[in-house]
Amino acid sequence: MYDDFDDIEEWYQPERYRPDDYFLQAKEEIKFLYEKDREVIFYIRQLQVKLEKKYFHWVTYNAIESLIKESYLRPISIPVSTFGTPIQFLVHYTNRYAKRTINELTKIIEEYSHDHITRSCGHRAEDLFALALASHGFLPTQKKVKEYKGKRWTKTGHNLDHIFEKDKVVYGSEIKNTLGYIEKEELEIKLEMCHTFHIRPLFILRYAPKTYIEMIREAGGYAMIFECQIYELSQVDLVQKIKTKLGLPVDCPQAIPEGIILRFNKWHTKSVKM
Repeated sequence: MYDDFDDIEEWYQPERYRPDDYFLQAKEEIKFLYEKDREVIFYIRQLQVKLEKKYFHWVTYNAIESLIKESYLRPISIPVSTFGTPIQFLVHYTNRYAKRTINELTKIIEEYSHDHITRSCGHRAEDLFALALASHGFLPTQKKVKEYKGKRWTKTGHNLDHIFEKDKVVYGSEIKNTLGYIEKEELEIKLEMCHTFHIRPLFILRYAPKTYIEMIREAGGYAMIFECQIYELSQVDLVQKIKTKLGLPVDCPQAIPEGIILRFNKWHTKSVKM
């Protein structure tokens, strides 16, 4: 499953939540999008990604739920064959002619969420980052790692995507090429795995909240953020549809931008000298 629509409910916890300026600003920004064009239609993940540079995904979700309760937004749930749960589209309360647009968006979502597409995206990101890191001396030495130098991870069925080594420093890498955040529980498990193996965490993520980045930093690791979800070169037509119809950050790069790896290399060099 490429988008984690099924776990989104756990973010909304009204008994713990108190309105603040951040939450209220998110509500106003969402309303602004709909007031510009009352026929515009978004789905939940789409809005979360669209606003993620200003608001955590869970803040956007809470704002959406509040606008639904106020009847400003009208939710329309549509079953999608490639998801276990329906997608919830969000329509302005005055919009009575949403069916055609929703059908068009649903077809694109079904297309990009097919298993063969999601798997190819994951493999493409792993391959490109392995090549980019190797070109700067970070050599991939192991894949799908559950054991390292005699220490075996047995608490869960998880593994680390790669082991990279440079200057006698070892990194346990996790690569997430998804629109949604890495799940917090998975992040914590992978950090614990790196601690067990006595290696540094390297999380390569399309996007992550600052709280997750700080968790990685406190564990002595590095969060490499690349922002655009990566697709195979052969999927350029699909990527164009996702960009133009959904406005999501997707791309078919031939290589990882040099600056992303250079920033990590600079951090690595500084940390080795400390």
